[in-house]
Amino acid sequence: MVKAKYDEWLTERSLERLKGMSLSGSSRAEIAAAMGITPKTLGLWEKKFPELRAAVRAAENIRDPVEKALLKRAVGYTATEVTRQLNGKTGEFETVKIVEKQVMPSTTAQIFWLKNRCGYQWEEKPDEESGGVVVLPELLDDEEG
Repeated sequence: MVKAKYDEWLTERSLERLKGMSLSGSSRAEIAAAMGITPKTLGLWEKKFPELRAAVRAAENIRDPVEKALLKRAVGYTATEVTRQLNGKTGEFETVKIVEKQVMPSTTAQIFWLKNRCGYQWEEKPDEESGGVVVLPELLDDEEG
């Protein structure tokens, strides 16, 4: 019986290899090239085989929470701080006080997020045509509209 090409990539060892490539930062196009297929074929195989999709997209499970945490730090947030103390009579921890604290936005996180999400708009070197003036996109929309 002739095996289909995808069969070799559905083995436990091959799936671990694909997962490792994903976690090491390989793009879907790079993974497809390593498999000897086109990115379009990889997409078709991912629809057909959930275990293949999970291996190829393993990094997304890690990247998504990191991106959310970076954005949260960039815009600031409110944190609840709970102080607990051991009760000498009962031997259990009791809540002593609850304080809500405002964590201020981080300029560093903002810069990092903007450069990675909208890099072409947030280059470090301003255009020579603009004379060194950086015009923010939302300001252009307000003035034009």
